[in-house]
Parts: sequence; structure tokens; C-alpha cells
Amino acid sequence: MADSEQKESIFEFVNSGNGGLAFLNNFEGHPKGTFREIHRQANQTADGERRPLWEGYAEVKDYPRNTSGARSAKQVSTRPRVGGFFSWLVQQRRPETVVEFGTAFGVSGMYWLHGLEAAGHGHLMTYEPNKDWVTFARENLSSVSDRFTLTNGTFEENAATTLKEGTVGLAFIDAIHTGEFVTKQYEIMRPYLAENAIVLFDDIHFSDDMRSCWEDDIVKRPEIKASAQLSTRIGIALV
Repeated sequence: MADSEQKESIFEFVNSGNGGLAFLNNFEGHPKGTFREIHRQANQTADGERRPLWEGYAEVKDYPRNTSGARSAKQVSTRPRVGGFFSWLVQQRRPETVVEFGTAFGVSGMYWLHGLEAAGHGHLMTYEPNKDWVTFARENLSSVSDRFTLTNGTFEENAATTLKEGTVGLAFIDAIHTGEFVTKQYEIMRPYLAENAIVLFDDIHFSDDMRSCWEDDIVKRPEIKASAQLSTRIGIALV
């Protein structure tokens, strides 16, 4: 890809892999639909008070951020441009199942559901262990579509009873941002992935540990056919 093309794109292609992710170039000029209602719902949630973090964070060792206290929806929610990409990606790929964890307040899930509704196909499986946050997430997701199953629990503990092998066309790993957790979560996810599935990894530059997890582990695995980065935030892998 020429330098001029790179400057015009929000993607950095790490390994184009026989053009496996070439379709991403279409994103910039693609009509992404109207997200007015999602923005309204997200802003309403963001204006709310800070809510307590999941207590499980306290057990994570050497986490680079404070694992106690509370967060607002604004601090943990997907930004509109990234959300537009999520919706577009679903419409492009038309997966049978989209998996995301964690759900947080359900803002990213609203964009996944927007894409599923536009495609008229597929179902979102989303996981959030925080009982407090789940209440807000369910309301937000329901405002867009009923094409979802929200599990109040961790992905690790519930994948085997909620997913079918070979059915997940898109997966979004957005839970505890450490290489140890992300690597284990990806390994758990692999049997459920369909052929040529897309796996997205959030906050790949969250810390040196996460950067190494993405650059030195995930993208170098033999099953990864192609990979790219959405700005410096999200890693995209074709499996």
C-alpha cells in the first residue's frame, strides 16, 4: 500500500495476507447508515453517574490501571466512528454469530446490533460479569434490536454452554486487558470460530504487555491469515 493511501485510511495493514483484509479499504467511503438513535441512547447513558467496577478486577495482578472504584459509561464506551466500523463490518461479513466480551454499558453492542438488523441476519452473544452494568446494557441493546443474548457472567465460564463450535463469524475481545487474559480468551474462542472469521482485539496499545501480546503473539500465529490495526486501538485478525 502506498504512503498516500495509508494516510487516507484509519487502518494500518500489518500483514495483508493475499489480500485477505483488502475489503477494509472500502470502509471510508461506505454508507454506514444512521446512528442518531444510538448516539442519543449512548449520550444519555454517558451522562449518568459513575458505576462500580466488577469486583473481579481486584484479583488481577499487576494491572496497569486502578482496579477499584467506579467508571462512567463515557470512560468505557465505544466512540461513534469505531461503532460505525462495527456496524459496517457486520453488514460486510454477515456472520451467523457475533461474540463480544465484555458488554460494559452496551454501547458497542448497539453498533453490532445495528449491523445485524441492517443485514437482516445473525445474532449477538455478549458477556458482562458486572451485575450493575448489565442493567444499563440490556436497556441499551433492547433499544436497537432483540437479536442478542446478554449473559451476566464471564465469557470463560459461559462459552461452552452458550456457543456452538464453528458458528462465530465475528468476535470482539474487550475484557481484561492483559496478555495473559487475552491469550487465554482467544484460545477458548478458537473452536467456536467459523472459517475465515474476524477477531478484533481492543486496546492493543493499552500497555507494553498488551502491545507485545498483539505484535509478538497474536499476529505471528500460523492460523492468522491476515491482520491490520484500526488506528492504534483495535487489532483485526482474519483466522
